Amino acid sequence: MADEARPASDVKMEEATARAERNPVPPERTKFDPMEKYKLPVTRPKGLDSKRGLSGTLVPLMTNYIKVHRKSDDIISQYRIDFIPENVTIPQRFRLIRQWATAQSLAQADYTYDRSNILYTGPKGFAKLGQALTWEGTLDGSPVTVTAQQVKSLDPRNDDEFRQILVQLNTQLNRFMENEMGMVRIMDTCFDPKKRIEVRGQPIEIWPGFETSIGKYDTDALLMSIDQRFRIIRRQTALDVIKDAYSSLKGRGRPDPECQAEGLKAIKGQVVETPYNHIAYKVDQVDWTKTPKDTFESRRRNTATGAFETVSNSYADYFRDRYNKTVSDMNQPLIIVKPSNKAMRRKRDENILLIPELCNMTGLTDKMKADFRLMKAVAEHTKLAPEPRRLKVLEFVAALNKNGVIQEQLQSWGTKYEAELVRLQGRTLSAFPIFQGDRKIPDYQRADWLTGIRSSSADKPGDAISNNWLCLHFAQENTARNFAKELSTVCRPMGQNLAEPKFVDVGGNTAQHFLNAAMQHGHANLALVLAIFPDNAVDRYSAFKHQFCCTNPCITQVMLQKTISEAKSLKSVATKVAMQIIAKVGGIIWKMQFKFTEPTTIIGIDVHRDRTEKKMAVAACASWNRDISAYMNFADFAEEDDAVHDVVAKLVKQAVEKFKEPNNVHPSHVMIYRDGVSEGQLPNIVGKEIVKIREMLKAVVTPTPITLTYVMVNKRDSTRFFANPTDPVTPGGNPAPGTVIDDIVTRPFRYDFYIVSQTVREGTVAPTYYDVLVDDKKMPPEIMQQCTYMLCHMYFNWPGTIRVPAPNQYARKHAQLVAVNLHHLAHNNLFNKMFYL
Repeated sequence: MADEARPASDVKMEEATARAERNPVPPERTKFDPMEKYKLPVTRPKGLDSKRGLSGTLVPLMTNYIKVHRKSDDIISQYRIDFIPENVTIPQRFRLIRQWATAQSLAQADYTYDRSNILYTGPKGFAKLGQALTWEGTLDGSPVTVTAQQVKSLDPRNDDEFRQILVQLNTQLNRFMENEMGMVRIMDTCFDPKKRIEVRGQPIEIWPGFETSIGKYDTDALLMSIDQRFRIIRRQTALDVIKDAYSSLKGRGRPDPECQAEGLKAIKGQVVETPYNHIAYKVDQVDWTKTPKDTFESRRRNTATGAFETVSNSYADYFRDRYNKTVSDMNQPLIIVKPSNKAMRRKRDENILLIPELCNMTGLTDKMKADFRLMKAVAEHTKLAPEPRRLKVLEFVAALNKNGVIQEQLQSWGTKYEAELVRLQGRTLSAFPIFQGDRKIPDYQRADWLTGIRSSSADKPGDAISNNWLCLHFAQENTARNFAKELSTVCRPMGQNLAEPKFVDVGGNTAQHFLNAAMQHGHANLALVLAIFPDNAVDRYSAFKHQFCCTNPCITQVMLQKTISEAKSLKSVATKVAMQIIAKVGGIIWKMQFKFTEPTTIIGIDVHRDRTEKKMAVAACASWNRDISAYMNFADFAEEDDAVHDVVAKLVKQAVEKFKEPNNVHPSHVMIYRDGVSEGQLPNIVGKEIVKIREMLKAVVTPTPITLTYVMVNKRDSTRFFANPTDPVTPGGNPAPGTVIDDIVTRPFRYDFYIVSQTVREGTVAPTYYDVLVDDKKMPPEIMQQCTYMLCHMYFNWPGTIRVPAPNQYARKHAQLVAVNLHHLAHNNLFNKMFYL
């Protein structure tokens, strides 16, 4: 049953022990706290006077922020709210707080409640509540006690205490969106089901919404960021998914256990949404032994006698009585959702049971993602161009400012939201030259230099392949020969000569067919195995990659048959594959002129969760040459999330030691770009990971201490920038690649900046946020920004700039392959090859 359906119960010791074995309580660990993003940890390196760069062309921009004015310096009182019994749900808490506030003569504008245990009031509220207050009420006929205890008096003039006031401002904004604008909050985003978009001819609907946050920024201003978000709801219930999978095998006469296993496979790991309370759950299991007719027991207080009584109720009756939801299929199984780590630590360790018929599916299936028409229809609504996105933000701001109840409450708290978006100036950096050998690639436009490299030799073509390669296919020899011929043609000008391969018809479409053929026809000098798969079946791909990445190390290239079947696009596809292959065999396709004067390694780090093995794959990609164009790859597993920091330090140590082999010297400077971390993990990065890395570098014997630069990379930031803000005809547009923003919307206590490094064909370009936590070299901001942007040019899988520094993208690809497909570390022989592309 859902969270609301779980009443307090007197569980016997043996039942509690059984549940503990089934759902062991996770160890206490540092976990993201929603308040962390308002606590504003100071990470700006000491001695940094200015973080602003100087070069580039000044460009006017507009951003998706508005100013927030707080006119009052009144003291705000923070109260802790406790409920007895403790297991009241969030909707029940709101009901109780409204009753409690009415009993204390508190108007709606007098308090802000955070839906958990914190409540804020101004002077009016404090005058009525005092320092402590206990109230006795009822909930569904059962007595409830609400206790309010003042824990802090927050002075807006005190910087530390103002951080808590930011929490109040954001909590109040969330309440406005939920209560006054009728939006539904899911995680950090509020969606508006009233404005749902039904995609014609498709089994989905799209809910538009907004993610908002109020914070303190440079120039000491309070700003509210507003970004449009979308949630995809499928017009399909969990029961539909289970039935379709079950019936697919039942119709072929398969036994029930196999059919049930297929039903579980179809639904396990999927996220469902319960429309009666708009809560998202991740499915863990299906209980085929239970149905909505089954009953559960709960204990409720008899209002007449005051004694607790055990009440038995069926799941179907519960949802009918509580949510007015009628279950039509009384024989369907129930979905099992494991309690969250937070719930288990609070001793709420019972599984949650859901009725599949009352659960809507969310997101897109792989089949849907492969449907070109569906994805195009979705993109029309979700990939908003800059001007429509800007107008949607302004529409949302206008709705806030036109709502009478919201304005009354804002006035009561001395707060005002401006109506116009913030304007600022950015700088567009000049294009940096790209070389192949001594040849400079001709001027490239829109951060794309494919034309400049496709007809000239790579800087280094990598290991020779010649005729030491296999082309595996299943009954598609003509297609295979045409593609191999085109591939050889485009590789030749790039410096990699491919002779005709050995073509092998594998005789079937399973992974084993392809593996058997490769093993039978392979040899000691085999340099490349190209496999043409009939479709993108994950199990076949994973088995193939595992064989040649972990067991028999060899470079592989997997192609889909449909990708190389179109004659008109064959040359374009072959060119991109040629770049991949050259990079995989150790080639360097182009290079740039970085300004490092001492041995330096740049290391990109990313992580990916292995949901099969229940651990985290951590990958690092480290440069080892002066041009920052040759890379080494390292990876390892972290059994627990908190162990990631130790693994990162271990991988950095391996990179530093390996750097010495080709260079005969350790690096004097280590520059780390760290991706895969959230804002809430920042204290752990500063207090654990960087400390461990410093200890490791200190242990390396070098003539002078190794210096460290550590930069956090955040590509999930909600900030957007719009160009041409003063153009009356075409306001709004995407900034040019190389646009840097290091003021106004950056933080005064950070060494941070944004870079728009790539172009997009549709939608609004997303900038990447960089936060420099350590800078031993004291590089000028100018050099830091230029170096970061130049690294976005060094991804050999794309002849253009990308969103993050290339070492981060390489590390991401490596971690993803290990976590999703290999579930094992790659063979050491591949450490200096980009086998993961």
